[in-house]
Amino acid sequence: MSVTVQNLLAADLFKDSVVVAGAKGLNNEIERISFIDCPFPEDINVSGLIKKGDLFINSFYIVKEDDDKLFQFINAYIEFKCSGSIIITEYISKLPQRVLDLCNKHNFPVVFIDPAIPYAEIIKTTMEMILADKSDTISEMKIEKILDSGANKKTVMETAADVNRSFKKHYASLYIRIPDITNQKKQILISNIKAINSIETVKYKNGFFVILNFDRLSSQDMMLGQIKTILSSSYEGCHMGISSIFEEVEDFNICMRQSLLAFEISFILEQNAVYYKDVNLYKILYPLKDTDILTDFYSDIITPLTETEANGDKHELIKTIESYLENDGDFKKTALMLNQHENTVRYRISKAKRILNLENNNFKFIEQVSIALKIKNILKL
Repeated sequence: MSVTVQNLLAADLFKDSVVVAGAKGLNNEIERISFIDCPFPEDINVSGLIKKGDLFINSFYIVKEDDDKLFQFINAYIEFKCSGSIIITEYISKLPQRVLDLCNKHNFPVVFIDPAIPYAEIIKTTMEMILADKSDTISEMKIEKILDSGANKKTVMETAADVNRSFKKHYASLYIRIPDITNQKKQILISNIKAINSIETVKYKNGFFVILNFDRLSSQDMMLGQIKTILSSSYEGCHMGISSIFEEVEDFNICMRQSLLAFEISFILEQNAVYYKDVNLYKILYPLKDTDILTDFYSDIITPLTETEANGDKHELIKTIESYLENDGDFKKTALMLNQHENTVRYRISKAKRILNLENNNFKFIEQVSIALKIKNILKL
């Protein structure tokens, strides 16, 4: 993820700025920030001054009364694929129409900002965002490396020390992702979470890890409660995976993998927050989701159960089995849930056992259909 002009304008420093041209280019990525407020000498190599991704600050004092030279400036920026221009409005408060047309044609954003804003503050804010982004990218690469099952202990411990500087006796991790959240809101959210004592965060993919560090086991619930309060206040659709509790630094990658897996399974279980300790059989099945093993097992169990039903009742047997398992094999509760007669439920379960040749093995029946139905959830069948 790179810093864009849009990201920069979300900072408080730019709250009163105005995009006057090239609004469709606000996603242009900023590589560095610079300024030029003098004419280009004819014998100078402009390519040494301007590079792709540059964001320029200008007052344009030198061309305030020369529309042609202003056009040349902006055109040069566009030719070198610069990200945009921030214009201090002390000397220019309106762009000529042909400059506006040029910027709009090439999606080159021009932002007007009050002259009371110092150059230094603009540069400082921009550079802080660029450096933070690069730091996030480096951290994400390190996390990616240790999530690999072949990561060695030395690499794991070095990465752990780098991204989690608040290790205590115990630690655990969360992986959180919120749909359709802006970078600005995500940064505010992360800042609020980091304000909780002994918590570290690191961005990863489209979400972020939160590492909880605590000496007393009871502290975990308190910290989780604080995080959930922050999330519930204004972040809907959030999904969170929560790892087990660890003590050894060398297990840091296992901790991260657990929270990531619990997060992924939260969608299958249709729950906002899932603990790794509660995902049970999914721990084994989910890593096999892209293999033929799951589809073969599913077909062996479910296909015979659906093929024997009439078209109108094709899924009735499966629904009955699902309810039967949900009610721990209690026929009466299953009948109430399905609004069916208890004898109807008994008949359907007996029929399912007969189809699978498991009439005399209730334990094996429950085991196999339970696994098959979990596979159904994983594969979204």
